Amino acid sequence: MKNVYIKELKYYSKKDILEILQDNQKVLDELLKYDIVKFTNDSYQFNYVGVIIIENIVINVYPKYITSKDNIKEDFKQVINVIKKYNKSKDDLTYQNDELEDISYNRLSMMLFFLEDYFENGVYTNIQNILQTNGNGEIDWNKTVNDNVAIIQNKKPYYVELQTKYKINDLFDFFRLLHEYIITECSGYLQKAGLLELFDLTPVELSDKEFEDFGDADLILEKLEKELNVEFNTHKIKLLRSMHSYLSNKNAHTNENYLTLYGTSAYHEIWEEVCAKVFSDKLNKKLRDLTLPTKLNSKYSPNKELIKLIKKPKWYYKDIYPKDAEGTFIPDIVTFYNNEFIILDAKYYSLKFTQDVLDGQPGLESVTKQYLYELAFREFIEFHDFKGVKNAFLFPTYSQVIENKGHVKLDILSNLGLEDIQVIMLPVSLMNEYYLNNKKMDVSMLNLNIGDAGVKDN
Repeated sequence: MKNVYIKELKYYSKKDILEILQDNQKVLDELLKYDIVKFTNDSYQFNYVGVIIIENIVINVYPKYITSKDNIKEDFKQVINVIKKYNKSKDDLTYQNDELEDISYNRLSMMLFFLEDYFENGVYTNIQNILQTNGNGEIDWNKTVNDNVAIIQNKKPYYVELQTKYKINDLFDFFRLLHEYIITECSGYLQKAGLLELFDLTPVELSDKEFEDFGDADLILEKLEKELNVEFNTHKIKLLRSMHSYLSNKNAHTNENYLTLYGTSAYHEIWEEVCAKVFSDKLNKKLRDLTLPTKLNSKYSPNKELIKLIKKPKWYYKDIYPKDAEGTFIPDIVTFYNNEFIILDAKYYSLKFTQDVLDGQPGLESVTKQYLYELAFREFIEFHDFKGVKNAFLFPTYSQVIENKGHVKLDILSNLGLEDIQVIMLPVSLMNEYYLNNKKMDVSMLNLNIGDAGVKDN
């Protein structure tokens, strides 16, 4: 298979993108159909981060913040590991969703599930309980007493024949053999695509069977359904459902334009998650569990979550019967440090910010909301004697250095005494490393001038 690396949202001419896709217009049409590729300004962009397989092409789309391909394999592998961890945290087994019209979006996820589950749990097993007369296993006294006549001596019963029981793992069980076949097929496909190393997997060859060896496809699916009806083990049910889903769509896998994806078209959500985990976001913590500068004020319920302090808009019909709106504005991260109230917002933007250049920055709405987050928490901050507030945008950078670039100010809100918004560039490789290893980063590393008067202009 051809293996290429493409940058997220980079502009390509039609000639360039068709060259990547081996001059296959049908493949391009398929990618446009699912919004994996967007057509804007007479150019094409990959609106995706992750792995795309179509026909004999493996397209590795790396995030837009990566500015050099010198270490692209290592960088992309870290990105894939982050996506894997994020998906697991969201329990992202979307291939088991019966409402999906096209299994193509998750075939690769399914294959990875089979292999990773095998390395963790082994193959599907069916244990048989065997009864034997005078065997070496545990004596089944109920069976022995009920099925045999005892010899009575000295008023004690003695049994010439004992019914014994033991368990065996049926190595020739139909579902075990089917599972071994699927694992082997998945491993072979990923090896052919050059993806085993990317996903930290080793080749697995458990079966030399062909699909036809198991019988008619409909009969196989019927057997799986019957087994599901009598199985109660949660993990085995999950495996059976996954095998059913995989085999139900097996014919579709051979379609020449079949699209296989592993990744996301919303990498900004992953950047937000990484920042929230690394900086110990407290928004969803109950107030009783927070370490505040002073005791929790009696005005607040200890069982209330911090995020619930942000009020929702109320709609009044002719000034009566107010109705709360469904949503409100929510910051990405709120945390505390040195008795300072820290509000952080992860911005997945390609920001260029120097003395002479400003490009790729968030719009007015983002700036306004960041000020309003502080305003929403102002009463809580004052009631609990926080020393101050720090407010910042967190941008990804391919650099290896955390840098405070300056700040953004909106006078009409800054004049209300609200803290201006600092601009922090965060090395993504470092953030990913912390995220993957469940490590926390000290907020002081952001150089937010904690303890100083702030960043307000004179």
